[in-house]
Amino acid sequence: MLVVALVWAFLLVFQPSVASRISSSLPMPRSAATPAGQAQIPALQAEGITLGHPSQAPALSQQQALLLARQLIPDAATQAKSTTASYVLLNYPASSGHPAFNNVPAWMIVYQQVPVTFSSQAHQDLYLFLDANTGKELLAIWA
Repeated sequence: MLVVALVWAFLLVFQPSVASRISSSLPMPRSAATPAGQAQIPALQAEGITLGHPSQAPALSQQQALLLARQLIPDAATQAKSTTASYVLLNYPASSGHPAFNNVPAWMIVYQQVPVTFSSQAHQDLYLFLDANTGKELLAIWA
């Protein structure tokens, strides 16, 4: 897996046209559209997070965001029952653990029904927010 990631990173930096062609030929996971009236997610609202609809295109493609998310949290990526990716504006008030996010363009990767433990019957959803311009992890919320 590390070799694949290194090759992918090399292609992104030195051969972006090749990486783009490869990305466009890969199957894409289900993508949740972000309509103009962005529906709020109750689990995120309970944490104080609201979502908006971005008007500009992201610098990172959906495939790049999903690849980065898989690298950041590989267990959730492999164990989730389903994965969705949405391009959103992230709004979250500051707290002691993080800065405020005000209309930050982000990829919201949702890993649904991730087992709580390896042999557990209980599941949780993971909401991972990546900066849509840099790919940096902004926030991860288990609900």
